[in-house]
Amino acid sequence: MRNVLKGLFYYEAETCIAPLIDIYETKNDLVFECDLPGVDPDNLSIRAYEDLLIIEGVITDADVNSSSGSLKYLCMERGIKEFRRVIKLPVHVNTVAGEAFYSRGVLTVKFPLLKGKMIKIKIQRK
Repeated sequence: MRNVLKGLFYYEAETCIAPLIDIYETKNDLVFECDLPGVDPDNLSIRAYEDLLIIEGVITDADVNSSSGSLKYLCMERGIKEFRRVIKLPVHVNTVAGEAFYSRGVLTVKFPLLKGKMIKIKIQRK
């Protein structure tokens, strides 16, 4: 059942990792919280395209970039990793007014909800 629901709300690209994301709605906003510990916000890209949110970036481990040469890795799972998450927006939002914040390893993206308005259409006789 989880795999069936998975395709309805988000899509994954083939990458090394897939950051965990929570999606919730407040009274005024649709909010995405994405776990990205150790990521430099300069290495992140956040875009909205039609009804999709695209979060891409690179996670680098400082030790991997060390030029001292004193380390000989036998196994490296925390090195440089690229990721991409494409998530379908589950409700109508104003993507132009979206905001993103990064704090303590969590990326938060907020979009204001669009309020629906009922319009009555008069029926004319011919």
